[in-house]
Amino acid sequence: MRTLTMVSVLIFGCQTSPEVKKAAVVESGVFFSLQRTPCFGACPVYVVEVSSDGAGRFKGERSVKVTEPVTFKLDADALQKLTALVEQSDFAKWKNYVAITTTDMPTVVLTFRGKTVQHYRGDEKAPEAITKLEDDLDALIGTDRWVKGVGAEAQ
Repeated sequence: MRTLTMVSVLIFGCQTSPEVKKAAVVESGVFFSLQRTPCFGACPVYVVEVSSDGAGRFKGERSVKVTEPVTFKLDADALQKLTALVEQSDFAKWKNYVAITTTDMPTVVLTFRGKTVQHYRGDEKAPEAITKLEDDLDALIGTDRWVKGVGAEAQ
């Protein structure tokens, strides 16, 4: 599969599916992370992680408002909602969706309680629910405040 990706990059002459970096760990209790990788354009590149006690860390890399690491704390209600969003989805059944049917798109990597699902946003066979879950999780955590600079100030 990796060879196919490399051949596609050489043929099309653009970066279609960047290698996913291993997210840094907030602490040993990290049970959720969401990573967005580069695309050919100006897609936001960042990692957000949450530990089992609600402690979190955002690290922006590119096309985001905040690039220095930011720590935050989800309250018990938000942590419960995050867990429910993932558990009520089909996350446990999903596999990696990394087929390049549309080029130059970012990849989103979700990890929850040790299971990781990679979703290349150009894979037309990926269920729509995975994109909705990714976006809902971002909204729940409030990453827009660091990506776009809207909402509450970072703590």
